[in-house]
Amino acid sequence: MTSLSEPIPRYWLYGEPPAVPELRFVHVETIPDRMRLHNWEVQPHRHDGLSHVLLVTRGGGRLTVDAEDWRFRAPALIAVPAQVVHGFRFDPGTDGSVLTMSEGFLANVLAALPDAEPRAALALPFARDLDADAPETADLTAAFTAIAAEFHAHHLGRATAIAAQVMLALVALSRLVAGQGRAEQGQSPDIRLLARLRAMIDARFREHWPVDRYAQALGVTAGRLNAVSRRVTGRSTLQLIHARLMLEAQRSLIYTGLGMAEIGYALGFEDPAYFSRFFTQREGRSPQAFRRAHREDGRAGGA
Repeated sequence: MTSLSEPIPRYWLYGEPPAVPELRFVHVETIPDRMRLHNWEVQPHRHDGLSHVLLVTRGGGRLTVDAEDWRFRAPALIAVPAQVVHGFRFDPGTDGSVLTMSEGFLANVLAALPDAEPRAALALPFARDLDADAPETADLTAAFTAIAAEFHAHHLGRATAIAAQVMLALVALSRLVAGQGRAEQGQSPDIRLLARLRAMIDARFREHWPVDRYAQALGVTAGRLNAVSRRVTGRSTLQLIHARLMLEAQRSLIYTGLGMAEIGYALGFEDPAYFSRFFTQREGRSPQAFRRAHREDGRAGGA
């Protein structure tokens, strides 16, 4: 286990050096693909900008989140939102699929969902044992099978097809929650507070609220909010706010034809030069360079 005095490791995929995920990044592998390399154990770590959803079809194990251990047994569904510190211990021989999505990819999927319940399905980490005979379990299995097939086939429209299957999986999960009640695992006060903070950041990030105002709206002190943010995600509250601004800026640069000033104004920056500095300091290149690079990647690689 990682002690409180040690920095929490950050990874791209587990065991790989940290990197900045592409907005459209999605990855699928089986549980044994990576776990056989690590003796079926994943030490506590976090991913910047990547969320995991696992469908366990054989075996079981333990998920560690927020200093709590949650047991699971196949069939089971597990979710770990981006930046949440987590670890795993799988029983040897455990099988299933691991779906990893960038915040940009997942945000686009969630934005296309008209219903609130599926959009909230992955707001909190959880480990939920499934009823093997439930129709929703069959729906989840079918969605994960289709996602894996699309991921490995490299057909035209792959990202769109995967996004559609992720939507179906979220609908199935929200129906499970509605029918069985939300899982108790993952409901610690700190995790719930972080989920409320993220929802509030999503609603207010364009208004550039200071941390104190978020804390007041959530009914806690700024110190308490920052402590929870750092303990659960390894980032300060301000860093979480800035990360949300950066995500929206990157999406606008890639998916719209808006000019730099228009994007900056839409994100609450009254001074285009300040928006450019804010972006460049965090991305390592200007908004214009970021847009050019992604357009060149799109022409070279297609969908």
